[in-house]
Amino acid sequence: MRQTARLSLEDFELLRAIGAHGSLSGAAKALALDHSSAFRRLAGIEARAGTPLFRRSRTGYTATEAGAVAIEGAQRILDDADQLQRQLAGRDARGGARLRITIPDTLADVAARLCAAFAAAHPQIGCDLLVSNAFVNLQQPEADVALRACALMPSGLSVRRVGSIATAVYAASGAKVGKREALSEGAWVGFDDNLSHLSSALWLRANVDEARIAMRVNSLPAALAACKAGVGKALLPCYFADAAGGVKRVSQPLTEVPTELWFAIHPDLRRSARVRALREFALGWLPKEMALS
Repeated sequence: MRQTARLSLEDFELLRAIGAHGSLSGAAKALALDHSSAFRRLAGIEARAGTPLFRRSRTGYTATEAGAVAIEGAQRILDDADQLQRQLAGRDARGGARLRITIPDTLADVAARLCAAFAAAHPQIGCDLLVSNAFVNLQQPEADVALRACALMPSGLSVRRVGSIATAVYAASGAKVGKREALSEGAWVGFDDNLSHLSSALWLRANVDEARIAMRVNSLPAALAACKAGVGKALLPCYFADAAGGVKRVSQPLTEVPTELWFAIHPDLRRSARVRALREFALGWLPKEMALS
């Protein structure tokens, strides 16, 4: 009897992605596949399953009853595979491997210096930096460690607070800001929807009139650049703006803009010797280098 070929992890990833995105094109883009390859792979999966797994329409792909079962099973299998990979990584007690650290763009300079200092103390452990302002999913092995500046971290992670980050209002170094001018007056650099979750964005919406927003940006480095260019005042992390130069503080740090720096890992990596070494080093090094409270 001819044995039916088993589905691969790549097949399960495609099923999960189609279920998540509701379209083959969205799934192909997420998995860095060309559309024709994804189409052929799905056709092969359905042929082996012996039943259609998705209904096609102009609005996208909707799972059939069999497809819903397949997606649920794919998610379970992929979760188990990810957990096994993390557990195996967590058993590394000798170092000699690389750690992938995900950071937002504002922490690139600080994180690079952190890695250089860490490498000097632990030459057997290498570090790679992955810059992403989105929360890289530590549930999957995209990164080992996350450094994030935010008010709160998502649940399900092993998290250590590094310290509080001061945030203040800045203007271009040559800008004239009247001493009697209210903080909310004048032109401002605002944030678009990509940064709407930041406590800085919440403060701007509550305190600065919409008509005073001269420019909107989708990153804090862009806000710094616009502020330097004299577009308007900007609300920026002090560790980031002070080191950059070209701008000056025009307020004291705002206590109503809470931001914390966090060191996060997946719980399965808590026993990893290399992760523990980086965490303890970072918790001692970062507060001094960034003047965290």
